[in-house]
Amino acid sequence: MSETGREVIELDVPSYQELIKSNDVIVIDISADWCGPCQAFTEVFRSAAGNYDDVVFASIDTDEQPELGTAFNVKTIPTIAVMRAGALIFAHEGSLSERALADVIRQARALDVEQVRRSVVG
Repeated sequence: MSETGREVIELDVPSYQELIKSNDVIVIDISADWCGPCQAFTEVFRSAAGNYDDVVFASIDTDEQPELGTAFNVKTIPTIAVMRAGALIFAHEGSLSERALADVIRQARALDVEQVRRSVVG
C-alpha cells in the first residue's frame, strides 16, 4: 500500500527501505532542527506535500539519522532529494522555491523510467 503525499513522513533506516520499495515518486527534505534555512524550506516543503496525491513527501533529520545523511552524501543542509522507482534522480543542496520544487516534481513524474533503465543497462 502506498502512502499519499498529504503528510510528511519522518524517515529512519527501516522506514526508508520500506518506502522506496513501495512508492514510485518520493521527495525528501534532508535537514536538521537547528538549521535556520532548513526550517524556512520545511514550510515550503510541507505546503507542497498537500498538493500531490501521487507523490510521497518525507524528511530526514541528519542529527537523528546520520547514516541516511551519509547514504545521500549530504554535505550541506537543507538538501532536497527526489527518488523515482527506487533510484535517486535529483539532489539539490540548499532551498528551492515553491515554484522550483513544483517543476522538479513535474519532471520526476514525467520521467520515462524504463527508457532510463534501458539506456543504463545498454
